Amino acid sequence: MKDLSILLERGPEIPPDRMGPLAPEISRLDGLVKTALGAAATEAAPRNEKYAESDAGGKIAEEYLRFLRSALQVYYAANNGKYPKTLSDLVPAQIPALPELYLPGHQRTDKVIAVNSKKYDKDFSKAVTDSGGWLYFADPSSANYGLLVIDCRHADADGVELFRN
Repeated sequence: MKDLSILLERGPEIPPDRMGPLAPEISRLDGLVKTALGAAATEAAPRNEKYAESDAGGKIAEEYLRFLRSALQVYYAANNGKYPKTLSDLVPAQIPALPELYLPGHQRTDKVIAVNSKKYDKDFSKAVTDSGGWLYFADPSSANYGLLVIDCRHADADGVELFRN
């Protein structure tokens, strides 16, 4: 379990060629875990009670960001170096549902803004609209292809704008 926790936390740092061999095993393990937990638990997980109040420090959002980035790496490795066209393509194979964010100054949302251009290649921060949801760069010809950020300019507990995490 310790190694799985490390994988979830550091997954986005692992090169896709090293994640590739894990993809079928992760999918198999995910199926076994879903069976063990039961449908009710896995369906309730993304909307669990810690979202009852705003995620003022952004810590929960940052956890979900790491989780989604890991899922993107697994997808990439399992799909011959291609990221999904949309984040919803991760559901249900990699994740049960897109997590909702509830950030300061925003309504609760699982909205995804997909960027399908190279317009922001030099500075992805210019694509940030402060929607309080997810911002995903889906254009294979973009330097930011596969990048996922939190679409929020508010600062986390450390004073860093959430989109910079």
